[in-house]
Amino acid sequence: MVAYNPRGPHPTPWFRVYISTELLRRMGFADEADRYESLWSKIYPDPRSGTLPKALVDTFARAKSAVVDAMCFRDFAPLGERSLARTISYGAKEHQMTLEAAERLAAGTDPGIIPARLLIGSARAALDHGLARPGVITKNFYTELARR
Repeated sequence: MVAYNPRGPHPTPWFRVYISTELLRRMGFADEADRYESLWSKIYPDPRSGTLPKALVDTFARAKSAVVDAMCFRDFAPLGERSLARTISYGAKEHQMTLEAAERLAAGTDPGIIPARLLIGSARAALDHGLARPGVITKNFYTELARR
């Protein structure tokens, strides 16, 4: 997690969690971001214990916001001069829809008008919350996906 290989994938694993939590914060999920960061920093408390370049570690707190901004909140011509965040939105409303659909998937009832792209999250939420056995969730998920 804190090893640096100039020929390896970037960003290195230690940074990825903080980029993800920065995105969560920007999407309106600050509490979740704080929880994930707290857990990650307990598992890997010192990024300097590995071979990460000092300059990367020292500038990362400022850089992560710029990285998330560049990837998710800047307009791109291939997306019709829209940002990724505006093209594929996910906020409190979509999160609530995902949780409600999780209950319906677990119960084997129609999950409603939830977009198909949110069904995976619904199945995961149903599993995480123990709403039904994994096989039941899987069967209901694929049944609903095929119906669409």
